[in-house]
Amino acid sequence: MDASIARRALAAALLAGLAAELLFDRVALGINVPIATVGTLVLLSLLGNRRPADPLDWWLAGVAAAASIGPALRTDPSVVALDLWLVAIAVAAWSFAVSGVAVSRRAACVVGTMGIQAGIGVMTGFAWLLTRVGADGAFARGTRQIGRAAPVVRGAVIAIPILAGFGMLLGSADAVFGRALDQALRFPDVDEALVRAAFALVAAVVIAGPIVIAAGAKGLLDPIADPAPVAPAPGDGVGRRSGATEAVVVLVAVDVLFAAFAVVQVVFLFGGRDTLATVGMTYSDYARQGYFQLVAVVALAGLLLIGAHEIAGRRRDLLWAGLALLVLTGVILASAALRLRLYQHAYGWTELRFFVAASIAWLAVAVGLAIGLLAANRMRWIAHGLAGSAVAITLVVSAIGPQAFVMEQNIARVLDPALVPEGGYSGFDVSYAISLGNDAVPQLVAAISALPASVRDDALVALRERRRSLEAEAATGSAWQAWNLSRERAREALGSLPER
Repeated sequence: MDASIARRALAAALLAGLAAELLFDRVALGINVPIATVGTLVLLSLLGNRRPADPLDWWLAGVAAAASIGPALRTDPSVVALDLWLVAIAVAAWSFAVSGVAVSRRAACVVGTMGIQAGIGVMTGFAWLLTRVGADGAFARGTRQIGRAAPVVRGAVIAIPILAGFGMLLGSADAVFGRALDQALRFPDVDEALVRAAFALVAAVVIAGPIVIAAGAKGLLDPIADPAPVAPAPGDGVGRRSGATEAVVVLVAVDVLFAAFAVVQVVFLFGGRDTLATVGMTYSDYARQGYFQLVAVVALAGLLLIGAHEIAGRRRDLLWAGLALLVLTGVILASAALRLRLYQHAYGWTELRFFVAASIAWLAVAVGLAIGLLAANRMRWIAHGLAGSAVAITLVVSAIGPQAFVMEQNIARVLDPALVPEGGYSGFDVSYAISLGNDAVPQLVAAISALPASVRDDALVALRERRRSLEAEAATGSAWQAWNLSRERAREALGSLPER
């Protein structure tokens, strides 16, 4: 991608950011989703690599458009979330399709690699464009005037939307930090303009990745494919990769934000300082929020570090900035784990909370791996490490059995009220317990006589219905190939229930 195309792509990203601000900033989801989706598909097609998309890939645009209609028709949060994920995946795939890559003809592993590249593109595409818009010398005069500060200035500009995104997530996760951030950024008479500008800039950063991929998918990955130094831009150090200084500046800026958040966690969450006097919220309420946002912050920080490392390569300043980011990310992950533990301690277990806990465990392993690989200059193995650790966590989760574990823990809370803290939920949700399936049936049957009378009768009715269902299934003479240990254990346990 030459500099003139980079300038057009950057202008398109900024215009798309402004459009997103008008459509979504403090506006409920509705018809704005299909409007934005169709507009993005058209924009990517216009900026594509001047090669028509493979006919087999046209279904990607159709899926994105069809899924985008969901938020305009439904308000069910689960349905809307699924639709939005499908839109994001289809749009990302379409950006590759219009760049000349035949997505549908590729093997599954290659498509998975494209997904990783798209994620890196969201984090680095905007920065990549900023480093190339002046590659033809169009901005040389202005760049010479600020000399060696040019990459730092560019890095600071790139960092603004990234800091805004992380700041919003961290502020929504922690009431004390959110209030401090709000007070720090409060300027008389310009609050509204700053908020709107920040939203537009964050949106521009997000759309820049697909735009760069559409305009030339290989361009975004130049630093990965070619580790040799490129010709430095005016003000850059000789022999350094284009965008290396900017990447380090972004990491340092994020380090500062994460360090401020870590201080708040040490003082208020881990240290137990009075939150009621600070934000009018009890410690228990303060500590039981934000773990979803913090898990997202950790995942995004990992993508940011991978993208920065691919752009900058092995540099001493990036090494220290990256290590600091990983250590601070570990503090944020510890905060998420503590918040989840306190929430679960108060309200019991669900499958969702179990899988969030598993994801926190995986991210903790990933942070440890990243620290070791970055220090040893072996970051090329990070994907292997992440995949291996994900496999290990998956096998552990399968061995534990989430449904059985959740049932066992929730029954224990009912049988031993001492396990429930003051103000916590000590009841038993029969409808949720039955929805857990056959894996959880033996634990429920074993404890049925000890359950409070208020829930025991409802549980017996549901369990008898489950028994009839399994007996009817067995009566049909299901094939031996369908034998399943959990199903057989459930049948055996249900057989011990009284008829009435």
